[in-house]
Amino acid sequence: MTADVAYSFRSVRDELERATADYLAISRGSHLYSDPEAHQAAEAKAWERMMTLRDRADAEPAPAETATA
Repeated sequence: MTADVAYSFRSVRDELERATADYLAISRGSHLYSDPEAHQAAEAKAWERMMTLRDRADAEPAPAETATA
């Protein structure tokens, strides 16, 4: 199973929330990587994903409010 399938969310905002959590976990988990370069590469990839999703979320139109009769 790929990450794209594992992290398929209903809304871009939910996906952004997960990407932010993933980035923070990677950022704080430098001790889990074999060397500083591997950590920097993972952190850069997570940052790019988070920024891409943030841009997509910012561009997404706000949900239409339901009219009450």
